[in-house]
Amino acid sequence: MTTQFSIKRAFLDLLFIKSQIHKLFGNDEKYKSLVSLMMSKDFLESNEPLPTMKSIEQTLGLKPHKLRKLIHDLYEEMFGNELNHALKFNKLEIYFDLHYFEGQYGYFKCSDLAFIPRVGENMTVPFLKAKVGTDYFYVDSIRHSLENDVQRIDIRLNSGFYNKYFHYEKYKAYEQRRISLSDLFRKHDLNLKDKMDLF
Repeated sequence: MTTQFSIKRAFLDLLFIKSQIHKLFGNDEKYKSLVSLMMSKDFLESNEPLPTMKSIEQTLGLKPHKLRKLIHDLYEEMFGNELNHALKFNKLEIYFDLHYFEGQYGYFKCSDLAFIPRVGENMTVPFLKAKVGTDYFYVDSIRHSLENDVQRIDIRLNSGFYNKYFHYEKYKAYEQRRISLSDLFRKHDLNLKDKMDLF
């Protein structure tokens, strides 16, 4: 039994890894025109809407069912049960997002780090103290994302020292809707503790 999926969504999914699709299928006669179209523009970063299936049909000179089958087949080549093609995310970008009080924050990017810190670990970042106001932080959250050939790691650092009990209470309060998503990510820990009556 095959799973049904949206062809438009499948096309969008493929755009996220189009550079790898190009390396794997750019010279494949079956997919050449579709891959060429995908590479012709940075659809994901453009302010213009994604092309409609109808406009892609017209550009490639394909009938609707042929285009759907082409996108379906390419998607299945990448993500079907066979797994014939391995993706490579061989570039690394690490972004640090440092927060002190509301309005006091800093960012920096690294391309290499000997060890990726884990949630709850404490860090000293002395080179942004003038901008942020402190150099003592803890890792609040880590998010990994994969796009094209890049693994991006976003690491959020909050000022102070990690408190396992508060971390638990903070997410519990969010699940119970006592604090909003905006509170969770934008408010300083002291303001959250006050709002959650933890003092």
